[in-house]
Amino acid sequence: MRKTILIVALLCSTMLSAIEKVQFPESFAQGWDSYIGKMVQITTPLYVCGNYYDSLILSPERLYVPEERAMGLAEGDSTQYWALKAANRENSLRLSCKITNYKVRTGAMLKNLTARVVAPGKLVTGNAPTFLNNKPEAKPKLPKGGLLICAANIQNYFYDLGGYAHPKTTKQQQALQTEKIVKAFAHMNADIYALCEIQKGDSAPQMLVNALNKQVKKACYAYISQGWSNGDTLSCGYIYRTDCVRPYGEVQYAYHDTNNLYHYRMVACGFEELSSGERFVLNINHLRSKRGTGEESNSKRMVNVDSLLVMLNRIEEEQVFGDTDILLVGDYNAYAYEQPIQTIVQAGYVDMVTKYDSTGYSYVYRSEAGYLDRVFASPSMATQVKAVGAYHLNTDYFYSRGYKRGLDNTMFRYADHDPVLIQVQLSPAHIQ
Repeated sequence: MRKTILIVALLCSTMLSAIEKVQFPESFAQGWDSYIGKMVQITTPLYVCGNYYDSLILSPERLYVPEERAMGLAEGDSTQYWALKAANRENSLRLSCKITNYKVRTGAMLKNLTARVVAPGKLVTGNAPTFLNNKPEAKPKLPKGGLLICAANIQNYFYDLGGYAHPKTTKQQQALQTEKIVKAFAHMNADIYALCEIQKGDSAPQMLVNALNKQVKKACYAYISQGWSNGDTLSCGYIYRTDCVRPYGEVQYAYHDTNNLYHYRMVACGFEELSSGERFVLNINHLRSKRGTGEESNSKRMVNVDSLLVMLNRIEEEQVFGDTDILLVGDYNAYAYEQPIQTIVQAGYVDMVTKYDSTGYSYVYRSEAGYLDRVFASPSMATQVKAVGAYHLNTDYFYSRGYKRGLDNTMFRYADHDPVLIQVQLSPAHIQ
């Protein structure tokens, strides 16, 4: 018996001694060749940045989209852009392990990871690692008082499963998406919801409002009907609390030509706060997605931006709503240093994301985080915005091989973008 114990102890000692302790990325600065096939223990704490099929992408710190820190390719060859791109590659690992990926939150941490190196930057472990900080993040802390606005991309929300809805989407999955959205909205308890990617027409917003009014204690939500008539499938829209605000004035569009695909994706509406009588204009936009590369993708978004600025100038110059307090929200499909965002800032609108949540993110793509969902304010409105923050209900939760609806009925991962919360304190005195 004693001999058996000694043999087992010797084997364990041999196995432990075969595990080399390393730091990442310092220990691999000279290359990976000497570590291929070896067991290593990475003493550097690692964060989950995303997933790649059945693997997790890990890094000593969160990876950010280079365009959040430097000019991208559409604006010219940026040395800093390429440096950030290279740094993201050098500072990330791919770990294959026994775990259900959607149960691991982006931002969770691993300490003393023990795994076998199978290729440069690729490790394998037969065990399910123990993650720290894997609990949901709390709602952003915002000051009390005033109005709470939620800008949310709700990812192809359809009433009849037509248009862009996935052909395999069932009525049960649709009902589950509604349930998840409603739980998230009821939890956030905003006064106004500015929505992207909702099916055109009244049926989809009405379905969402009906479900939301059943969820909350006081049925007080309504939506703004825009009289959709063009050939687009998706639109932007508004849901609001009738006991807090009321819409006023005629809804404005960046495109007057109803045949334009983006006619109902760039919208402005006036709102009045019932308690104070103060008014402001809420503009929601959904710019073209980043399809194509470089200048091709950028030019299409810039066409949207040019039309948006024409509409906003008309609203201000002609006093369409009788107020120059304008708040811009939505999915701009562009990061901080890309031309669409910089053009809006150069036009005089204040980037409220950069002011209040510069290290945050609302979207994760290929393990890199960034802020596609932006918030801007006219100079008179900027002083009335008190806080901005993305609520990581969605981007922190990813699924193996892409987003699959129907895995749970929680409020998490109801879409692929995070909602952005904006706290405003309307005031008649706009001191700049």
